[in-house]
Amino acid sequence: MKRRKKKKRKTIPIPVASMGDIAFLLIIFFLVCSESIKDNSSLPVKLPTSESVKKNKISVVAYVVLDENGEIYFDNNRVDSAKDVEWGVRALLTKSVTDDQRHVQFKCDKSQPREVFQPVLQAIAEAGGIIEAVGETE
Repeated sequence: MKRRKKKKRKTIPIPVASMGDIAFLLIIFFLVCSESIKDNSSLPVKLPTSESVKKNKISVVAYVVLDENGEIYFDNNRVDSAKDVEWGVRALLTKSVTDDQRHVQFKCDKSQPREVFQPVLQAIAEAGGIIEAVGETE
């Protein structure tokens, strides 16, 4: 009986030098696309307190902040009036299909009277947004 000779397999070199570049590009892509950079937690706002505050785990389309000076911020950019908030929310909600895609987070400084924050809330509602008010527990 003759022994069959095994064929030597050819090894094909795999270029791995660019794998690191691809990994870093993916990391940068996901950091840029993440929504965590939209949060306006850096703005100085003293939140109102309540006994019935609960955490929601929903995705938020936009962030609206009314600070202690009565200045309005829409997605971390200062706007002049509540009408600007309405237009911004309308623009973001043009592609929304379900109610889960219409949530707008609203933070208001506790020193602001109702006459100041009511037009902002009304603007969000008229634009079709679902308001998610932020507060602290007592």
